[in-house]
Amino acid sequence: MPLLRQPLQPAMPLHTLIAFLFVVGLGAYVQTVTGFALGLIVMGGITTFGVAPVAFTAVVISFTALTTNVLALHRALHLVDRRAVVFTLLGMMPAVYIGVILLDRLHSMSVEGLRTLLGGVILGGGILLALRPQPRPRRAAAWYDSAVGIAGGLLAGLFAIGGPPPVFHFYRQPLALATIRATLLTVFAVATASRLVYVELQAGIDTAMLEVSALCLPVVFIATRMARRCGNGRRQGIEALIDARQLRVELGAESGRRRLSHPAHIGLQLGDLAVQAHGEPSH
Repeated sequence: MPLLRQPLQPAMPLHTLIAFLFVVGLGAYVQTVTGFALGLIVMGGITTFGVAPVAFTAVVISFTALTTNVLALHRALHLVDRRAVVFTLLGMMPAVYIGVILLDRLHSMSVEGLRTLLGGVILGGGILLALRPQPRPRRAAAWYDSAVGIAGGLLAGLFAIGGPPPVFHFYRQPLALATIRATLLTVFAVATASRLVYVELQAGIDTAMLEVSALCLPVVFIATRMARRCGNGRRQGIEALIDARQLRVELGAESGRRRLSHPAHIGLQLGDLAVQAHGEPSH
């Protein structure tokens, strides 16, 4: 089945296209500040207001996310946790294909039922990402990575929003923050690329999807640049909170081997974290 063919639907009206690009830009901004939620915001906003169909939006999200993931990953490949990537993708790759098939079947059965399911997924994913993941003292077993990959793969295949399960899982692992980010970017890039291949084999990708995806890319780049300038302090605060949770695990493991002789030691470390969260004190 050829990749390029005539659009399956009329060209998107200008006001609809502007609304679509606005939601994509908003999702990219939040993604840059928080590190996640692009797919949730775009899919939720687009489908809630009936701007575009679910399947169409999922393809555009896939192209946009793949581009941003590859650009963010090219300097961080050496930080990737290969074991986590391999076992996660073992579960995710077939699950993505199953999700794509389910999307096609559900869309043919009931569009309203599909939107209801999407609403539940967005709500559950938002709650999951809003939770504060407490790092575990030990790495999870490899089969757990694969199980999380299956959950994320089904959501990625259905709605191109497979991030919440892997994000929650990996931020609970006792790994460096840079390693977690690089690992997630690798997993998402491979899963997103595979989803696009599956969609082309299953139903085809029309030129309208490619055109809107191409228009979204400069919007994403502009929104990302704006977020880095305006939201840098907020992101540093989020990162410091995650680092604080990792420190608590390290302190817990260390106290099991030897007790801290003075409580001021912990106070000094928590004070350092406060400086990281809010910046250097003003003089």
